[in-house]
Amino acid sequence: MTQILSTRRIRPSRGTFPSGGRRRCAPFPGFSRGAAAVECAFCVPLVILLMFGTLSVCSDMYLKQTLTIAAFEGARTGVRRHGNRQGVEAAVQNILDARGVVDAEITIVPEDFTTLNALDEIEVQVAVPAKDNTFYAWGLLGSGREIAAKVVMAREFDE
Repeated sequence: MTQILSTRRIRPSRGTFPSGGRRRCAPFPGFSRGAAAVECAFCVPLVILLMFGTLSVCSDMYLKQTLTIAAFEGARTGVRRHGNRQGVEAAVQNILDARGVVDAEITIVPEDFTTLNALDEIEVQVAVPAKDNTFYAWGLLGSGREIAAKVVMAREFDE
């Protein structure tokens, strides 16, 4: 005698879990609201900290890009015909002033532009302290850091 297996699926009755136990209600009506308050108390400071961290990183990136642009414009001024050190410093300082960057240290190599030939390199480096030029939530993170950018270009013409 062969047994025929049923293909009918047996489902648990309403109000029970597959393990067979019954669903329990919260012991107090406001119990789930307390859990939401605890989750909110944990997540809100974390989200605020993440927001301020993102602002700080973006501020650093903006400052670095500003310094790169200023160094590039200075180097571009120096590689042109009749370019000189004063013109390079003025071009860099104009960009920095337009973006509100303070306490910049501008380094230009070589010191004397009159001895340059075509394809000689001109190096412009701009460095600033991070604390005075970027946004930090509590002022603790930026102390002592310096952000710098350097651009090197080849002179286009002989004098």
